[in-house]
Amino acid sequence: MGITDDAKAAAGKAAAGSKAAASAALSGSKAVAVGYWRGLTYPFKGMKFVYFQHPGLIRFWIFPILITALFLAAVTWIGLASYEGIAGSIWRDPTSAEVLQKTVHAERSKDKPRDKRIAPNEHDWIDEAGHWAHATFAIVILLTIWAVGLLVALFLTNVIAAPFNDFLSEEVERIRTGRPGPPFSLKVILRDLVRTVGLEALKLGLYALVMIPLFILSNLVPVVGPAIYTIFGFVFTAMYFAIDYIDWPASRRNRSVTYRFGLATTHFLPMFGFGTGVWLFLFIPFVNLLFMPAAVAGGTLLFLDLEGESEAALATGA
Repeated sequence: MGITDDAKAAAGKAAAGSKAAASAALSGSKAVAVGYWRGLTYPFKGMKFVYFQHPGLIRFWIFPILITALFLAAVTWIGLASYEGIAGSIWRDPTSAEVLQKTVHAERSKDKPRDKRIAPNEHDWIDEAGHWAHATFAIVILLTIWAVGLLVALFLTNVIAAPFNDFLSEEVERIRTGRPGPPFSLKVILRDLVRTVGLEALKLGLYALVMIPLFILSNLVPVVGPAIYTIFGFVFTAMYFAIDYIDWPASRRNRSVTYRFGLATTHFLPMFGFGTGVWLFLFIPFVNLLFMPAAVAGGTLLFLDLEGESEAALATGA
C-alpha cells in the first residue's frame, strides 16, 4: 500500500508539474503575443489621438504634411518629366525617327544594291524588340529616379518637420500627463532646425550603412542573400522606426543613446510591434502621407508607457 500511495503521490506531483509547465508556456506565449500586438496598436492609437480625439493639434502637424506632399509631388513630376530624356541619352530607341533616318541614310550610301522599299518609318522585328527593351530600360530609370528622390525627400522632410514633430510630441505628452510644455515659437523652431540637420543625417547614415551592404549581399549571394535581406532588413527597419519615433520624448528627458537602445532591448516586443505598425503605414497609399504625425504621437505614448513601467519596476525592486 505504501508503495502504491507513494507512486500515486509521485504521479500527482508529476501531473501538477506538467500542468504548471504547460501553464507557464501558455502564459509566456500569450505574453509574447500581447507584447507584440500591444506595440502594433500604438501607431493607430497615435492616429486616433491626433486626428480624432484632439483635432486642435492640426497647428503642429499641418506644416509637415504640406511639406511632405510638396516633396512627393515634386519627386513624381521630376521623374515623369525626365526619365525618357535620361534613358534616351544613355540608349536611343531603335524605332525612333532619328535612329531610323540614320539607318536609311547608311543603307543608301552603300555601294551594294539596296532595298528601295526601306523608308524612315519602317523597321523590322529586331528594331521592335529593341523598342520594347528600351521601354523597359526607361521604366527602370523612372523607378530609380523615384527611389533616389524619395530618399532625398525623406531626409529633407525629416529635417524640416523635426521641430514641428518635437512640438507635437510635447503637446501629446502635455495632454497625456498634464505637464505644461514650452510655448510654440518660430525662434525655437529655427534654433532646433540646425541641431536636427546633423541628427537626421546621422540616423539616415546609420540606416544606409547597414542596409546598403545587405542589399549588395542579396544580389551577390543567391537564395541566402535575399532571405537575409528580407528578414534582417525588415527587423532592422522596424526597430529603426521604433527608436526614431521615441527620440523626441527621450531627448526632452536627456536620455542617452545607450538608454534608448536599452529600452529597445528590454521591451523588444512592444518596440518591434510599434516599428512594424509604422512600417505598414508607409505602404498604404494616401495613409503614408499622414503617417508621420500618427507615428510621432504613437511613439510618445509608447515611450511614456514603457518608461512608466520601467520606473514602477525599479520602485518595487523587480
